[in-house]
Amino acid sequence: MPIPHSKTGIASFLIGILNLAGLITFLLYTNYYLNKSFTPDSIIDAVFSSIGVGILYIIILITGFTLGIISLFQKNTKKLFGVLGLIVSVVDIIIFAVLALAFTLMSPGM
Repeated sequence: MPIPHSKTGIASFLIGILNLAGLITFLLYTNYYLNKSFTPDSIIDAVFSSIGVGILYIIILITGFTLGIISLFQKNTKKLFGVLGLIVSVVDIIIFAVLALAFTLMSPGM
């Protein structure tokens, strides 16, 4: 009987891919929104929506990363999707950290 793929590994991989796609979509939307109407109110709206989406992004990112780690410790399952889920989650973390650092350094008063 062949060894099945880990369902938590598959979930981790899918969450990582969807999270990465969500981050790219959010960045494109924010760029479009700020360029379309650059007023103080639009900046405040963009900041508050960024905070909300950022918190949701981090929660989903931690969930995908945790599922990837759990899938590596499951017995009698393939580890491929768990490893891929962890790799995608780490790439997501690196991109998020670089963007957070860049926006922090670009903010006024730094």
